[in-house]
Amino acid sequence: MTINKMAEKLGLERLSGETDRDVEYCYISDLLSRVLGGCQPGDVWITVQSSLNMVAVAVMTDASCVILPEGLTAPDNVIDKANEEDLSIFTSDETAFSLAVRISELIRQK
Repeated sequence: MTINKMAEKLGLERLSGETDRDVEYCYISDLLSRVLGGCQPGDVWITVQSSLNMVAVAVMTDASCVILPEGLTAPDNVIDKANEEDLSIFTSDETAFSLAVRISELIRQK
């Protein structure tokens, strides 16, 4: 499954990035040091972090995209940096748990 297909099925709003990468799995954490050690290439990373450090960690871990849950958004400087890095960031009104469950279901349907 690709992030564009996932975003369509989940009703996500794209904040940045245009790349349509494959989704491998889902990772949830807000502690950046944990994400550096746990998020794998191709993972969808769900976090409430919306700083420039989030962009750096997503790029370093090669996350397929980032989803900000509960209607959170990111400041303009973060969106600009994510666009420079071609990192797709989405927002959703759903909780992180709900998003992870739905992503897991979509991945299993591959």
